[in-house]
Amino acid sequence: MGTSGTGQRACHVRVREVAKAAAGELYESMMGNDLFFDAWKKQNPGKDGKALEKAFIDKNWGSCLEFARATLTVMLTRPDVAESMKEEIMVILEQDQVLRNRRVGTAPFRRIH
Repeated sequence: MGTSGTGQRACHVRVREVAKAAAGELYESMMGNDLFFDAWKKQNPGKDGKALEKAFIDKNWGSCLEFARATLTVMLTRPDVAESMKEEIMVILEQDQVLRNRRVGTAPFRRIH
């Protein structure tokens, strides 16, 4: 799966893991509704069980990136998260930001006279 023109899917591998887990939870929640499940199954003929779930996650994890980043950020404020884990999360978020900045990029600054 590629990236969008805005680099929306440029992220740290651990952020992607959290986003995919969130997409998996979203799948479980949504597919409890028969209408959603039937519609998804029609969009993915020949797939069942784990293949349907994987297709959903592959299609939707990019939409869960901001949720994943927010989740990791909130973990930094929780007293039940070990300091070593908080340090690891900080590194992940910092590296994620660098990846996003590289991917999105900015136009060079030009002076207009």
